[in-house]
Amino acid sequence: MARRNAGRHVPLLMACALMAWQIWMLFHIASSEVTHVVWSCDESDCGTDDLAGGAPMMGAAAVVAFSLMARRFLHHAAPGVALALAGTAFAGGWRAAVGAGDIREDESVDWMIGWFSAGHWITVAQAVAAAGAVWALVGGAVSLRRTGGLHRLRLGRRLAVSEASLTGWSPVGRGRGRVEVAFEDADGVRRTFPAVVGRHALGRKALALHDAERPGDRARSRLSTPRKKVR
Repeated sequence: MARRNAGRHVPLLMACALMAWQIWMLFHIASSEVTHVVWSCDESDCGTDDLAGGAPMMGAAAVVAFSLMARRFLHHAAPGVALALAGTAFAGGWRAAVGAGDIREDESVDWMIGWFSAGHWITVAQAVAAAGAVWALVGGAVSLRRTGGLHRLRLGRRLAVSEASLTGWSPVGRGRGRVEVAFEDADGVRRTFPAVVGRHALGRKALALHDAERPGDRARSRLSTPRKKVR
């Protein structure tokens, strides 16, 4: 059953990898080929048949697509990973253009929103990449806390997962409250342990992550609240 469930995610995982490659390729082309784009202009508008000309818009669409598709695996970190990848690729493209002698780092070029030097674009791209990395780290930490990811790794083969119920909401501030988590272990014995959760957890399926060999050990029990709500 576990292998079947894992196999079900392979197509989505491959699609996410392909979309990540698209983000990298499009933003790298958008900046590395900027001096080679040939524009045709009339009285009201300009256009081009070069991929580099439309790459930024396609890259932005790829960022959105990856953020949505990768939530199954990266959860709240997905948008941050996409931004970090886009910013890194964009900065790398400008560096490639400078390294190839297509443009000097202090030379300004008319690109998308105005005249800016390659050095300025590199700085902006690095800032976007850094912001994306911070987003990914914070989002990853939130997701790990919500799903009990670290606790799963800590218990390893001794991990047992049981459906749980939450009772006794007691506010502790900032939309969070203390609850009692109840579950039945493999022998049908009812166990409980305290947890502090956000209000969103009250409308979601609750899982108790506990030590299969010591199900009554409260210190080794954690609550996991998957993304899908209880119907």
